[in-house]
Amino acid sequence: MIKQFLSSIGIGHVKVDTIVHKTEISPGDPIEGEVVLVGGMAEQPINEIQLLLLEKYEEDKKDSDFSYHEKDLDTIILDKVGTIRAGEEKRISFTFPTSSDHPKTTDANKTILRTTVDIPQAVDPTDEDSIIVR
Repeated sequence: MIKQFLSSIGIGHVKVDTIVHKTEISPGDPIEGEVVLVGGMAEQPINEIQLLLLEKYEEDKKDSDFSYHEKDLDTIILDKVGTIRAGEEKRISFTFPTSSDHPKTTDANKTILRTTVDIPQAVDPTDEDSIIVR
């Protein structure tokens, strides 16, 4: 019981690492890889894994104190992951399509793949990977 409580507040919880096979792509190329989950101290059910492709860009806006902003480009959901047991490792492969007009990487414009694991009543583990678009 105590292990489940600690996992729910982020201590000894599920860890996520998204491994992208090719971090440099051309517009229209798919992003391929796998999401690696490692169970924490207690068994935890997983609702889904969300892969969000976003553009981080630099722009001064009058209504914002921040110079970097994010724009969501596309999302895929990996469901039917099930439950991960304590200490178990799960690998889930994915292919994320990109559009042929995907923005290219510059000093002020970056592409990020953000992975979020949805675990009921717990801290959702996340991972971010940079994708270079040439």
